[in-house]
Amino acid sequence: MSIPRIKSDLHDHVEELFSADLLRSNDTENQTALKVFLSSTYSSLASLTWHLGADGDVFQREAVPAAEIADDAFFERNLEQQFSGARNDQTQNSHGTHNLRQQFGGSL
Repeated sequence: MSIPRIKSDLHDHVEELFSADLLRSNDTENQTALKVFLSSTYSSLASLTWHLGADGDVFQREAVPAAEIADDAFFERNLEQQFSGARNDQTQNSHGTHNLRQQFGGSL
């Protein structure tokens, strides 16, 4: 792969990331887009490093951990979604079908 091709690929990675409407996409789609961008960019940087006469394996080895940064960045949001779904289910299940008098007794 030539240096001009690597430059083109790096520009393509950025264009691909921003081609989707990130503000209208859901968290899962944005998380995936960031992971793909990071791993693709690191791969292109590995190729560039090799052309510069250095060890491109360093970038290639770090590509997966770099992509996992997106998982860490979205961890709190994913956790909130997971528990908000459980909380809604729990709220619905914690209430019986009895009316107030049946539930707590008392006279009218």
